[in-house]
Amino acid sequence: MARLISLVSRNERTAPDHDTDEGAAPHQTRIGRLDIEFTRPDRPFARNWERVSSVQDASYVLVCPLSGCVAFSQDGRIGIARPGEYVLLSELAFYELSSDKTTRMLMLRIPAAELRGRLVSVEDHVSRRFKPNEQMTRLLVDMIRSVSELFIDCPPPNPQALATEIISFVALAIGSEDRGAATDVRNARYHLRRRIVDFIESHLSDQSLSPKKIAASSRISLSYLYSLFNDNETTVNQFVQTKRLQRAYEILVADPKGHRTVSEVAYEVGFKNVSHFSRCFSRHFKVAPRDVRQTHNASPRPKTDSRHAPAKNVAAPRIAPSSRLGTPWDADERRPLHETV
Repeated sequence: MARLISLVSRNERTAPDHDTDEGAAPHQTRIGRLDIEFTRPDRPFARNWERVSSVQDASYVLVCPLSGCVAFSQDGRIGIARPGEYVLLSELAFYELSSDKTTRMLMLRIPAAELRGRLVSVEDHVSRRFKPNEQMTRLLVDMIRSVSELFIDCPPPNPQALATEIISFVALAIGSEDRGAATDVRNARYHLRRRIVDFIESHLSDQSLSPKKIAASSRISLSYLYSLFNDNETTVNQFVQTKRLQRAYEILVADPKGHRTVSEVAYEVGFKNVSHFSRCFSRHFKVAPRDVRQTHNASPRPKTDSRHAPAKNVAAPRIAPSSRLGTPWDADERRPLHETV
């Protein structure tokens, strides 16, 4: 059985263990802006992660045990994940992982801003507050494992496009969790956010879509609307822009022969300026809008995201589990009043 342990901070780490068995070391596959790590059995595994201060530099970590079990701890919640389950952890707060030497697992690191753009209530799902959907979990784990094995030696034709599809499916699987099993989540607040997201998605083409109009659609105040999105350290306008970029991506991929121009797509999803759309799209997906249609052809070379490196395996002393650490605020994302979409 896995034992939950605390680890020394990264600043206190010593030199690597010379007794490490190279055959037991994890291997990694990079798919666009995603990192997939596959750990092998034969030695215990332990990892900690000190919280990242900015959501733009952080990731969510989806941990999927394939055999054995994994113990986890974050934000005061402690649990064990077994095969057929997963646990979502956030780099915006301290977390711990450990397992014994019989465990094999997959870990998928997803940029936090992208998963939040697809699932506004993602923080509700961190540290496994809800029961996962068994069928969706099976599909999710099989897909990640297949992608990791298939492209371990050679990249896919369009890694950024594949990464986008994987993130979308992860959001779909997480969104299918059974929220009825939880007692510590404000259901009314969740359903309100769901209605707001539905309204935004159905009005993306409206160039005048604004926080004021969104708040009016649900008969709530602007300040309350901002608080709903501040729960996930994002702003209303950032969320709307992410949804517009995702819709544009779907339209472009579904139109490989170019029946609609990039300009037409930009205006269709609510952007007022084509140049601004192209810059935002390229920055978000690491590929230009005109190149997304090449999904089945040779891929353009996306920029490598080197903002952070995966945490390393370290030996762990036996000390008491950490106390609860809250999610930090990003100062730049708490000022939505003067933003424009």
